[in-house]
Parts: sequence; structure tokens; C-alpha cells
Amino acid sequence: MSIFSSKNLKLAITGLVANKTRTALSVLGIVIGVAAVIVIVSVGQGLRTLVIGQIDAFGPNLMSVEIKIPGSDYGNSIRSTAEGVVITTLKSSDAEAIRDRKRFPYVKAASGYSAAQEWAKYQSEEQQVLIIGADSYYPQIDGQVKTTKGRFFMESENKGMAKVAVIGSKIAEEFFPNTDPIGKNIKIKQINFEVIGVLQSRGVVFGFNMDEMVIIPIHTVQKLILGVDHILEIGIQLEDQKYFPQARVEIAQLLRQRHNIDDPKNDDFQLVTMDQAIEIIDSVTGAISLLLGLLAAISLLVGGIGVMNTMLVIVTERTREIGLRKSLGAKNKDILSQFVLESVLISLFGGFGGVFWGILISYAMTYVINSFGIDWPFVISFSAIIISFIVAAFFGIIFGWYPAQKAAKLNPIEALRYE
Repeated sequence: MSIFSSKNLKLAITGLVANKTRTALSVLGIVIGVAAVIVIVSVGQGLRTLVIGQIDAFGPNLMSVEIKIPGSDYGNSIRSTAEGVVITTLKSSDAEAIRDRKRFPYVKAASGYSAAQEWAKYQSEEQQVLIIGADSYYPQIDGQVKTTKGRFFMESENKGMAKVAVIGSKIAEEFFPNTDPIGKNIKIKQINFEVIGVLQSRGVVFGFNMDEMVIIPIHTVQKLILGVDHILEIGIQLEDQKYFPQARVEIAQLLRQRHNIDDPKNDDFQLVTMDQAIEIIDSVTGAISLLLGLLAAISLLVGGIGVMNTMLVIVTERTREIGLRKSLGAKNKDILSQFVLESVLISLFGGFGGVFWGILISYAMTYVINSFGIDWPFVISFSAIIISFIVAAFFGIIFGWYPAQKAAKLNPIEALRYE
């Protein structure tokens, strides 16, 4: 007799209905485990899609020069910040040297920039904003930097340390709700900056609300706001991705000459391309997903143990029934098949419920995140759903086998006498 015979299926369903309370509790354990897998995979893939989409928005031909601690693999944003180390060797003049088309004919543009959080004020309105200090080539690096009103500043204004600013759309709405902001002055660190442009709305990128951004000439930011002469990063736009290997070698050679570095191990910079950034994102999200996936697997394991405990109780309670079936001619394999099938059905019911709640929770999380202005994609992995079902069914067989064997080995006479 096959385990999936209609007789075994009918007996299994009858048995589950008769023990509906314990069945429901066992199903709940599997539901939680499967739902956890669906949600974790959805969040992980949503994060990857979001970040890669934001990286792609800068263009596939972009590479960047980032500062790093000599002799380490960490940039200023990670280890050096934690250790209180500030790398000051990267300069705006490095970006100018990289823009030399005679030396680097494959470089379309290069822009050096820094960032800071400061308070901006207009009359009685005051707001903390993201200050980007950049040169006039910045819009060529970040193609999403476009003005809907006014203009971007010129390089002559950058070199002349002009007190001009291009503001984000949200700042324009809050500071100048009923008037044209062009020509008005906003105050940053008690210094007046003339608004010459308003940026198109972009929303949140890499955790920063770009509509609350103020772009000011880098030389002005260095002198009047930060009081430094170095920059944090240089963005480089190449003619084509095929120049990445050549650019990585030649630009590194230039920077070593300019920074007086003889040994590449002592580099105070690192060159990162878009494909490398995507690899880093994949490794990070993959590691996080793997860790959380293991936790979800533990939830499924706990659910499977719950199924086994439930089946042991059910076998005990139905000992007389098992004895009666055996006295009427049922063989050991028939009893084994019936109770294994009951365990599998519990796991599959839990799988269906877990998929339903996993999708629902993933959608709810996406909706909540999007309500904060983050363009978080709703992603459901069908492979995760299929794997969850397979694992649930597998656990149903594994954890149902021992109780089923115990039932199959019962002596029919002793079983009939069981009280």
C-alpha cells in the first residue's frame, strides 16, 4: 500500500481532525519557521535590489577614489572613524590631476567632494541638512543631480570660494513655501549663502534624504564650514567600463606619485568600481541572509520537534485504535504510512500558512518602509517558497518517522487492553 493511497489519506485527515487542537499547535510551529524564511529572503533580496538600483543610478562607468588607513583594507568611514584617525592626504588637486585628458583620455569627468551635517536657517525656519562640498563637475558624476530652478555653480565660483548654494526640493518647500528661493539667502554657521538653484526630488539614497541636501562649492566648504584642506572622496566617470582595469592601475600610479608613496601596501587611498561595489553588497547581504536563514532554519527545526512531540502524544492517545486496526488485518507498514502521512500533512499545512503569512508580513514591511520615503522594492523569492515546502515536508517525514514506527510496532493485544 502506498503512503499516498486514498485510504491512508482519509485515515490521516480523520486523525488530524480528531486531534485538531494539538494539530493546530504543531502547524503553528511550522508556520512560524516557514514565514521567517520567506520574510528573511524577501528583506535580503529587497535590500540588494534597492542598493544595486541606487548604485546603478550613478551610472555603470563610475569608479571612486576613497581614503583609507595605510596598510589596512578599511576606509575612513569604518575603522578610521572608530579609531579617531582622519586621513588628510586626498586633495581637490588630485581630482584636477585625474581630469587631465591628455594623461587620461578615457576619463569623462572627475569630482572631489566632502560631506557634513550642519544646521541651515532662513528667517524663523531652521533644519539640519546634509552639506555636500563639491566642484562644478559633480553633476557629471551623479547624473541625478539636476536643477528644476536656477542653475548649478560654475568652477570659477568654486575656485573663488563663492558663498552660493544649490538646495534640495524639501528644503525649498519648507524654507520658501510661497516664494521663489532663487536669490534668497540661507544661513549656515552664521554665514549667508545665496540660493542659485533647486534640485529635483530624489528621495532617500543610501540612508540619506537627498531632498534635504545643500550643495556648496568644495573650496567654500573647506575654508568656511569644515576648516580643512582635504576631501573624502573623488568620483570618476569613465568613457566605458572596459577602461576599469587600465584606470585602476594608472590612476593609482598618479596618486602614489602625488602622495609620495613607494610601496602600494602603504596606499592611503583605494579605488572602487561599480562592479566591486556590487560584489561587496552581495557579500554583505549574502552573509546577513545566511545568518538570518540559519535562525529561520532553527525555527523550522523547533517546529519539527513540536510535530514529533505532538505525534507521540497522538500515538499514545490512539493506542486502542491502532490495536483495533491491527486486529482487523492492518500491517505494520499500513500503520507506519498512516502516521507518517499525518506528520507530513501537518508540515504541509504549516508550509501553506507560513507562505501566506510570510508574503503578507513582507508586504506590510515594504509598505511601512516606503512610508518613510525609502523606495524599498517588494520582492518574493519563489525558490525560497519551494525550498520552504520541501524542507517542511522533509521535517514532516523525519520527525514523524519515530512516532510512526512506535505506533507500527505496537502489539495489537496489548494495544487493545490499553486504557
